Amino acid sequence: MRKMLKKKEQLLAESQSQSEDETMVPVLTSKRASELPVNGADLQFGLSDVEVSRRRVYHGWNEFDISEDEPLWKKYLSQFKDPLIMLLLASAVISVVMRQFDDAVSITVAIIIVVTVAFVQEYRSEKSLEELGKLVPPECHCVREGRLDHMLARELVPGDTVCLSVGERVPADLRLFESLDLSVDESSLTGETTPLL
Repeated sequence: MRKMLKKKEQLLAESQSQSEDETMVPVLTSKRASELPVNGADLQFGLSDVEVSRRRVYHGWNEFDISEDEPLWKKYLSQFKDPLIMLLLASAVISVVMRQFDDAVSITVAIIIVVTVAFVQEYRSEKSLEELGKLVPPECHCVREGRLDHMLARELVPGDTVCLSVGERVPADLRLFESLDLSVDESSLTGETTPLL
């Protein structure tokens, strides 16, 4: 285990020293990443339940850290940042300066209606997406204690051995150890229509 940690530290130090001249961000090539240890995991047996518990305490759940929602009044005010709304606000101010109060009031009422409708639609769509995410949580097949278990993707910890089949989503950042005719559809991320091989 100590040899693996020393090798990992050595590889990281080499990649950092090579990249310091170019950028301040450490670069780790895929070749060097493939030489890093596998977090003490056995590919056939997987992790033990005790090790999973220990890693979950240290790393947490495999899910995005969702920050607190922005207050509703801030979301409402952010609607006024739209360029067309700002143009209408400027025209309402000009109407007041030119003492055309009827035009200023009608423009202001139109702005309030448009902003309110946009706010309500955005709020409803956010809530719908949240509910859809809760409705179908991502799942995966993971090797633990020598058996293939079906579990929620949020239960994965670093070092887990995940088995992917045709049509499944990749549940986390993974390192591939073995593949057969692998192609990845990244169209939802990149917009590319052809799968990557």
